[in-house]
Amino acid sequence: MLRQEAVPIALKQEVSLGPAVIYTTLSGRTPQAYDIVIESVDLSSGSKTKSMVIRVTDPELLEAAGGIVQGMSGSPILQDGRLVGAVTHVFVGDQTRGYGIFAENMNETAASLTVENAA
Repeated sequence: MLRQEAVPIALKQEVSLGPAVIYTTLSGRTPQAYDIVIESVDLSSGSKTKSMVIRVTDPELLEAAGGIVQGMSGSPILQDGRLVGAVTHVFVGDQTRGYGIFAENMNETAASLTVENAA
């Protein structure tokens, strides 16, 4: 079921290894929740778009798409009811795994763009 209320944003330090979900649309117009695991978290500022490594564990998503496919970039990642990030890249050679960006990084980028556009 798709959430209709606002979802709080988790700080990057609050993202933990373990179960999470991504919301994505495989067919139709309604996003569905699919199980994933956050395998690693990188708090360094090296690559802001590769903040965490995720692995698809949901049997339905694996059966239907084989994992992360083109068009899933931007799919939100939720953990413990909070937005922790979004899907950014798939691993070449292993489409069951990919990268995500922290929601906090996305929020900071959006805020900086708003300030730049206002100037």
